[in-house]
Amino acid sequence: MAFTELSLHPLILKAIEEMGHTTPTPIQKEAIPSILKGCDLRASAQTGTGKTAAFVLPALHKLMTPAAKKTRGPRVLILTPTRELAMQIAVEASKYSKHLSKTKTVCIYGGIPYAIQNRELSRPYEILVATPGRLIDQLERGRIDLSGVELFILDEADRMLDMGFIEPVQEIAAALPASRQTLLFSATLKGSVINLSKNLLKNPLEISIAHAHE
Repeated sequence: MAFTELSLHPLILKAIEEMGHTTPTPIQKEAIPSILKGCDLRASAQTGTGKTAAFVLPALHKLMTPAAKKTRGPRVLILTPTRELAMQIAVEASKYSKHLSKTKTVCIYGGIPYAIQNRELSRPYEILVATPGRLIDQLERGRIDLSGVELFILDEADRMLDMGFIEPVQEIAAALPASRQTLLFSATLKGSVINLSKNLLKNPLEISIAHAHE
């Protein structure tokens, strides 16, 4: 299978081609069609399987359709446990959206002065990549409106729970529209991750990809 068979927008395919990618990885091949159909999804995939593109590419495709509700906040929220991972995802999103002139990604995490992130949040943007603590801080300060979120992506859910973020994740999810689509990615799907997914996802599809280095 080639990326051109995945029904992604031509401008996204152009960026993929320029990055030298031709064939989707197993997680991308399995996840992207399901996400484009609007399904909730829980997926088991390790780092190194191409999972970031598996959710970023269909998220960008969805942004090519005008928003159902105009808000100052994001249409796509990607929640991740660490600043390093947040930065990596934001870089990937920017690369794949290089030809989408109206699509902007903002990344927020702890350890950076609020003034810098506040400037970013004050301008129009569609994708927000965030760590739980800083996102809740900014929500409490009234700087982020999550009422327009159409797609909520929880990445590395098992690490999120291991780091004690279950209550912040639930608090953030409660601030999102009930009509949203939700994707949960985790290295493993068991125990507390499954319990969390039952609270956040509606009739999810499940995908499990064996670990393989790119």
